[in-house]
Order: sequence, then structure tokens, then C-alpha cells
Amino acid sequence: MISNDRSNIGKGRMTAAGAVWFSAVQFFITQIAAQRAWTTEYSLSANFISDLGNTTCGPYQGLYVCSPWHVLMNISFSLQGVIILSGAILARPLMRSWRTGPVVFSLFVLTAFGMIGVGAFPENVYNDAHVIAAGIQFVTGNTALIIIGLSGKYNLGRVWYALSIVLGVTGLISTALFASGYGLGLGVGGMERVAAYTFPIWLMGAGGVLAIKALK
Repeated sequence: MISNDRSNIGKGRMTAAGAVWFSAVQFFITQIAAQRAWTTEYSLSANFISDLGNTTCGPYQGLYVCSPWHVLMNISFSLQGVIILSGAILARPLMRSWRTGPVVFSLFVLTAFGMIGVGAFPENVYNDAHVIAAGIQFVTGNTALIIIGLSGKYNLGRVWYALSIVLGVTGLISTALFASGYGLGLGVGGMERVAAYTFPIWLMGAGGVLAIKALK
């Protein structure tokens, strides 16, 4: 995210914010690694992402769950929260020049703490806290994207505004469908992934754009 008033923030800080947000890619890399570590079948359509952070082996909600790299996955969940928060703090001066900036920043903070909670409260140990934390970050993260897209206050171009809205709306609809138990052919695990992936995809894209523009 880059304000039209570039004097509000130094290029070094913009580059750092972009690099931090782009590092959200670790969320996907760790999932792939944790999935491959399973000795039993892991289904993208049937299993939840949180199953990768389940700390025990055995039946869980109708499926056999055993994630050897659950510690790494839970660290990744919480690290993602730190990435979101750190990037938001670095980019905060960019949000101060427009009316909804404080709202977006607050939503990013809530999303960050939601992700930290997902990792701190594994599904099989603190299920209620885990579900609340996951639900918060699904809603706040995708809502922030819609507000950013509608604001049109960053010189990222109309395509980026439109993409932000599409990702946010897709994420919120998928969250509602997932919470209601509808997979629409993707399975509940697949629908959860749609809800969960829109925000980190945006982070990586925004991070890349932010860093590139800062270097020009």
C-alpha cells in the first residue's frame, strides 16, 4: 500500500514493510512441508488446515489425524500473525492520510492476533479459543481488503483495488459457507482454504508491489 504522499514515509520503511508482508509466503511453504510429513493420507478437501497443528495422533472429528510437524505448523500460524502486525506497523504512516486508515489498521491488528491465537491454541487442546481466533482473522482480514479496495486511496492502480475487493468478498463468502458446513464440491477443507488464503495472497501481492514501488 503506497500513499499518494510519499513524503509521509521513507523508501527504506516502505521496502521493509513490503518485504515483511511478502514473507507471508512461509504460511504456504510450511503447510506443504507439514502435509508431506504425514504418514497417513492428508486430504485437502476433508482435512482442516488446523489438523496440521493438531498435537496428538488419533481420531479427531471423524478423521484420523497425526501431524508429525505440528510444532512447526503452530509456529507458522503464530509467525504469520507477527508478519501481519509488523508489516501493518511499518506501513501505518501510509494509512494516516485517509479517513478509513485507522479502521484498516485496527482490522490488521485483530487479524494478526487472531493468527497468533490459532497457533497458540491448537484445535485439540483449546478448541473454543482456536475456533474464535480463526473466525476473527477470517472476518477481519477479508473485511480489511474490501475497505482498502473501496477506498482507492493508494496509488496501486484500479486493477489492485478491484483485486482487493474480489479477494475480500470471496474470503467472506467462503467463511460463511465454511462455517455453515458447505463445501460446494471443494469439501469443508477446501472451502476453509479459500477463506484462509485470500488474505495471505493479498499480503504477498501488496508486499511485492510496495517493495517494487519503493525502489523506483
